[in-house]
Formats: sequence, C-alpha cells, structure tokens
Amino acid sequence: IITGCFSYYQEAKSSRIMDSFKNLVPQQALVLRDGEKKSINAEEVVVGDLVEVKGGDRIPADLRIISAHGCKVDNSSLTGESEPQSRTPDFSNDNPLETRNIAFFSTNCVEGTARGVVINTGNRTVMGRIACLASSLEGGKTPIAKEIEHFIHIITGVAVFLGVSFFVLSLALGYGWLEAVIFLIGIIVANVPEGLLATVTVCLTLTAKRMAKK
Repeated sequence: IITGCFSYYQEAKSSRIMDSFKNLVPQQALVLRDGEKKSINAEEVVVGDLVEVKGGDRIPADLRIISAHGCKVDNSSLTGESEPQSRTPDFSNDNPLETRNIAFFSTNCVEGTARGVVINTGNRTVMGRIACLASSLEGGKTPIAKEIEHFIHIITGVAVFLGVSFFVLSLALGYGWLEAVIFLIGIIVANVPEGLLATVTVCLTLTAKRMAKK
C-alpha cells in the first residue's frame, strides 16, 4: 500500500509538471488582417500574417520584425541568455538565433512593442524543430536504471543460489519433495527487496526537491 501511494504521488507530480509546459504555448495572438486588428487563437496564425506583440505577450510564431519600439524578448528558454535581448528591424547577424530582427515562437516579449511577419509556425519554428528532435531520440537507460538493474541481477543470482542450496540440503537431510520445494520458494521470496521501489522513490523525490530549491 505504501509503495502504491508513493507511485501515485510521483505520477501525479509528473502529470502536473507536464501540464505546466502547456503554459509555454501562447493562447492568443493579435494579427492584422484585411486592415483590421483581430485577436485569434495562436494555432490559427499562418505564415504571412502580420502580428503585433507587446510587453507581457508570448510570441505566437517565428516573426521577422518589421517595426519595433523598445522591444525586448526573453530568449532564455531557447538560447539560455539570461538578459532580455533587443529586437529591431535591422539584420545584425548571419546566425538566425543571434540576429535582432527575428523573434522566436514561445519566447516572451518583456517590454516595448513590435510588429512582425510570421515566417514559421508549429513544428517549423525553431522551438518546434527542437521539440521534434528531442521526441525522436531513443530513450536510453539512465545511470540509476542501470545500477538498479545490476543490483536486481545480483539479488536474483544470490536468491536462486541460496534457494537451490537449501533445496538440495533439504533433500539430503531426508525432507520430502514438497517440503524441499517450500524451502526453495521461501528462500527466493525472502531475498526479494520489497521496499526497493519505495526507497528509490523517496530518494528521488528528496533529491528533486533539493535541486528545485537550488
């Protein structure tokens, strides 16, 4: 029961973390269509739309800036830069991640205003391509998973060895087949670490909390 409760807690916590990632995706976008400003769902933005952003907005797509007034964006989620970066219509670098005339999907506009043309949406944005590359990677075993698997192999070997030894010893001492089999099963079951899952779960939870505080 205790192990089940720990597992449920971890699953629920993981679900909340995954739900929080949805906040990275902007919900609304202010676009200029047919000479009128319209607020539409971010997923309805298409290439060629003229989008306006202001301080506090999330960028709804990759934009090429055509006008800006004191606009700065937070690219920390994409490039790791801690300081807000200025955005202007001027081309400043051959590297798309460094030039000042492009604002990237899901980054924050922290101050000022800007207007830009949508050049990429969805999986074609820089952030979308990174997400696709990450999801296509094959999940390898983590170091702790390898250590646990190695530990299980050792415990299994020891349990089987002891079980067989007691089985043979029981027969040698004159016990019946049924009693010898009971000894065999009992020794193997006794060596199963029932508390391993709960212990690992608690350790990982405590470690995650310490890392979060730092």
